[in-house]
Amino acid sequence: MTLHFTSATPDEVWPLIRDFHYSRRMPSNIQHIYGLRKDGGLFGDFGELVAAIVFSIPPTRWSEPVIELSRLVRAQECDEPLSGLVSRSMNRLKNHGVDLVVSFADWTQKHHGGIYQACGWNYTGKNGARMDGVVVNGNFVPGRSANSKWGTRSPRKLTELGIDAAPHYDEGKHLYWRALNVRGKTKAKRLGLSSQPYPKPNAARLSDAPKPIGVSCEHTAGAAPQ
Repeated sequence: MTLHFTSATPDEVWPLIRDFHYSRRMPSNIQHIYGLRKDGGLFGDFGELVAAIVFSIPPTRWSEPVIELSRLVRAQECDEPLSGLVSRSMNRLKNHGVDLVVSFADWTQKHHGGIYQACGWNYTGKNGARMDGVVVNGNFVPGRSANSKWGTRSPRKLTELGIDAAPHYDEGKHLYWRALNVRGKTKAKRLGLSSQPYPKPNAARLSDAPKPIGVSCEHTAGAAPQ
């Protein structure tokens, strides 16, 4: 199957994320989206989207401007290695003046970042557990979704509003980064981003395995679409 690398829109990417990404949520503050398409369209290179990569402004504050790779997903039928999509996207971001890209592999989902290792990204370690949302009536509600719906993510404040909410904690995330130029390396140094040995693979499937199984494995959770 011949696939074409192009830009993409949030509306095009949403069905892929809804159906094949474990989070089932679009990130907020999207800056760039690229994808792989089948043949189609007026010039033959703008058909159905079968894989996508989404870059956004990180939901947490950084002391230097960075872009986060916040979604990487492909359809069940797509067997194209995602490392190629990541690499081509890095070149496109560089042309757009982006200096430094970061991404997280969610250990709560037992993702260790195999795709970033395959692409030669730097690894700086795993952060500790943090409260990433609340559990309401047995259902996990991401922090941003709680803020949007109720004006707070605090279990105490939600309880005061008559909502039975308990805190939900993740198991930490592995942080990877890629400098696209000298400025990016300088930013990484100022941010204290180190280059540590990669964490070892675990039983979870790598995103670059020959055939995707269920949902994509590399991502970081973000806000649900409003």
